[in-house]
Amino acid sequence: MTSLSLSSTPSFAEWNKQLAKLVKTLGDNAFFPCLIDVLRQSVQIDYPQVWLYRRQKLPKALYFEVSREERAAQIDTYIDGSYQLDPFYLAALINQQSPGLYRITELSAKGFQQSEYYRSYYAQCDTADEIVYIIEIDQDTYLQISLMRKKSSSKFSEQALAFLRSVEPIIRELSLHQWAFLKLSRQEEQDLKVMPGFEKSVNLAFDLFGRSCLTGREKDVLGLTLQGYSTQACAEQLNISIETLRRHRKNIYAKLDINSQAELFSLFLNSLGCLEQEPNKDPLEIYMNKPSK
Repeated sequence: MTSLSLSSTPSFAEWNKQLAKLVKTLGDNAFFPCLIDVLRQSVQIDYPQVWLYRRQKLPKALYFEVSREERAAQIDTYIDGSYQLDPFYLAALINQQSPGLYRITELSAKGFQQSEYYRSYYAQCDTADEIVYIIEIDQDTYLQISLMRKKSSSKFSEQALAFLRSVEPIIRELSLHQWAFLKLSRQEEQDLKVMPGFEKSVNLAFDLFGRSCLTGREKDVLGLTLQGYSTQACAEQLNISIETLRRHRKNIYAKLDINSQAELFSLFLNSLGCLEQEPNKDPLEIYMNKPSK
């Protein structure tokens, strides 16, 4: 497995394709499994886990991939009380650590292997290394995406950490949008439910986004870009030269007042919340005209 480098054009194109697939799963139960699959294209992950932390409530495992043997140690024992010593849990709800990507050893002031958490819990798990995305929903609610390596694997390399940190902003924004598209059931189980009709709404947003300010050809370029097509693939799909396609993309960025594809994805995601206001209107137009608070 080779680590993906965002400075490599072919790898960047593949990353965009994977990212587009991930965007399409927003609001669906497939989002977190798809997110892990996307990250696995670049970094080995043995035990992924996604946790919801809420103040004065037990942590909730939203998604995890562990063996049956490890579930008792990593999941059940954790919920039974070990979470109260977890440096990641404490960093979020107690110390209110800034959102970002952290290695577990970075959050243990006295040395991780000398901590009570390591002796009473972590040493019993098949875990050699762990890094976590800390994502703040509000001051009382956090999402944490945990990426673990088992003891038979090597620890995360500096190259892997650098890559995962470089994509942290888009991982955070997508996860926050996923949370916004889910509602917490008031039933006793408190299961996360998918908002009805969301998949249809995303497809509609793809069709409407940018319609109010872009030409037809620019809209074609925008649509393929949001779907993760590389520059060459876009040009071939539209039967135009790469120079012409780049000119269209430059015009799109100028009209939308953005400078990169990452900003384009962010703008698209931010505008999705405006779709329900006027379902047949460009959500971008509504978003851009929202009064400043």
